[in-house]
Amino acid sequence: MEKKNISGLINDYRIYVFLIIVFIVFAILYPPFFLSPNIKALMTVCLLPAAAGIGFTCVMIGGNFDLSIGAIINSGAVIVIGEFNRFYRLFGGDAGGDGAVVKAWLLAFLCVVGIGVGIGAINGFLVAVIRVHSFIVTIGMLTAVSGFVYTYCKGNTLSCISYSLVDVIDKSLVNLPYLSIITPRFLVIIGLVAVFEFILTKMKWGYELFMVGSNKEAAFYAGIKTQRKVFQTFLISGLTAAIGGALFAISMNAAVPNYGERGIAPLMVVLAATIIGGTVMTGGSGSVVKTLLAVITIQAIFNGLISMGMGFDAQELSAGVLLGAVVFFESFSLYRQSLRRGERPVLVKEAEEMKLRARSTV
Repeated sequence: MEKKNISGLINDYRIYVFLIIVFIVFAILYPPFFLSPNIKALMTVCLLPAAAGIGFTCVMIGGNFDLSIGAIINSGAVIVIGEFNRFYRLFGGDAGGDGAVVKAWLLAFLCVVGIGVGIGAINGFLVAVIRVHSFIVTIGMLTAVSGFVYTYCKGNTLSCISYSLVDVIDKSLVNLPYLSIITPRFLVIIGLVAVFEFILTKMKWGYELFMVGSNKEAAFYAGIKTQRKVFQTFLISGLTAAIGGALFAISMNAAVPNYGERGIAPLMVVLAATIIGGTVMTGGSGSVVKTLLAVITIQAIFNGLISMGMGFDAQELSAGVLLGAVVFFESFSLYRQSLRRGERPVLVKEAEEMKLRARSTV
């Protein structure tokens, strides 16, 4: 097996390098960066893009994009709050006791799952079956779902009429420094990341998806149902984005129809994190764990800049520079690989020796 050159190794493990560098830089420039409250705040902010990044990574591994996840996040947020309020009143409100709360939340979450899977199914059908490019489909879906969200909440912020689940979802399960981040919402998101990383790396479904992203035609002739795989990735993307939005809204006890329009949009964070994490834009390679680490890296940059008194303009500039650097380095690495494609190391070595002998005889 041919050994990878240094640039290839750095490219493969770049997210670990970036993460270490970012933490070292801010530890030097802003020593309170590593204090427990700041680390907890940093990890809490990472939970929403980490959830959406799971499905987005799966879609990109399959060779597509899902640019509608920002709108799906907002739809999950407003649906879970709006439907909980509706069902809670239907079951008697405060008079219904804990039973009304539990039933209302369960039905609200079913609605969230339904909206996420439904949007993902439409995206998947148009991309996998009708063969419309994913960029066009998901941009159109972004507009349509955004309109639905504004119509659903009439452009207003929705507030939850019960604080029962809010007090539970972000309650620390371990009251120790640096471990207080372990909350039910944290465990749900990390659990989803672990499950999908296992599916992608250890199960047949994941192996087949990587093959579809690498070479769809070869995967088809190998007997893999390529259309089904692509369709399923969009289902996953819709589901994880909606769940992430719902959990975020519950933690805030409110939902807005335009989260991300002011400041840096979740879509931009997820897109940047997925690419920085090593998922190839053309498909066939990626990892949800590396996407999670990239989310932490980006949010650490934002956190550090805010702590040092800088604003959103500095955050956007830093994210753009980092993403541009990674895209450039990846393009350069892929170019180098394309030059060596088809080479046999033994023959290359013999050719170099022949060149040296020829020069020595001149």
